[in-house]
Amino acid sequence: MTYGEYHYLVKYDMKLVNGEWIVNKPNIAIPSKMSKKEAGVYYNLKLQAYWNTKVK
Repeated sequence: MTYGEYHYLVKYDMKLVNGEWIVNKPNIAIPSKMSKKEAGVYYNLKLQAYWNTKVK
C-alpha cells in the first residue's frame, strides 16, 4: 500500500457522528512516500495484475 492509498482509505472512511468526525484508521503503519520511479513501477505492476485478472 502506498502513502496515497493509505490516506485515500482514511479520508473516505471518515464519518460524522453526533457532530464529531470518527476515523477508523487501518491497523498498519503509515507507509513512507515513494519516489516517482518507485511509484511508477508499483502502479505499473498493480495495473498489469488488475488487467490480467479481468481479461481472462
